[in-house]
Amino acid sequence: MPSAGVVALNHVGVSVADLDRARTFWVDGLGAADHGSFAWPVGTGPADESLATKDTAAAVMLLRTDTAFLELFAFSSPTPAARPAASPGVAALAWAVPDVAAVRAQLGLGDDEPVRCPDGTPVELRAADGGPTGLIGVTVRVDDPANHPLPTVPGPVPVTVVGGADAQAARPVDLGVNHLCLDVAGIAEVRSGLDRVRWHHDVTESSGGIAAVCYGTTSDGVLVELLESRSPDAFLARCRLTHPGP
Repeated sequence: MPSAGVVALNHVGVSVADLDRARTFWVDGLGAADHGSFAWPVGTGPADESLATKDTAAAVMLLRTDTAFLELFAFSSPTPAARPAASPGVAALAWAVPDVAAVRAQLGLGDDEPVRCPDGTPVELRAADGGPTGLIGVTVRVDDPANHPLPTVPGPVPVTVVGGADAQAARPVDLGVNHLCLDVAGIAEVRSGLDRVRWHHDVTESSGGIAAVCYGTTSDGVLVELLESRSPDAFLARCRLTHPGP
């Protein structure tokens, strides 16, 4: 059994205005693969509890890259709004592709035009150069990086914490990347060790106990999910990735 701790970044979640449009960008444009889908209606208590938001409803699409997953949420309730530009949370993603120029051309962008997903989050395209493609970096913005409570995230997708958050925290339903999910070993121990995170609920077992999850918000406003996959059969198990890391 591995010692308790953070293993890697499992996925980031993105609140999207149009699920088909978002899929076109991430799958047809940037090369992610379909991994599954589900939905929940208004009145689904565990979803509201996880997101600390009342009356949520969403259709969700899961995508897979070589190193991590991506979770697209199309919320029908509450109504999403634009995410404030300087709010705490995920501020940008780095994404590797085989041919940057070809992807830019497919997206209709010039050499110097910034890339943003349809829902506003900046995406830095990098050449894969024979390495893994897809999500390869996450930038998290907070007010004081030196006091950010989450530990360093190992694995193939580095998480860089920067300053500059000087706006009110967005709601989970607001458009753009809304949370990051960390793969962990020993979820209860990891949770108890993060004392500057306001946990939204107790650890929840899923799929007959082959996975466990918990959502919370850090003291500096970052929505985080802990995920422990205890079996290769778990839906977001790292063994389903081409490059899961060490």
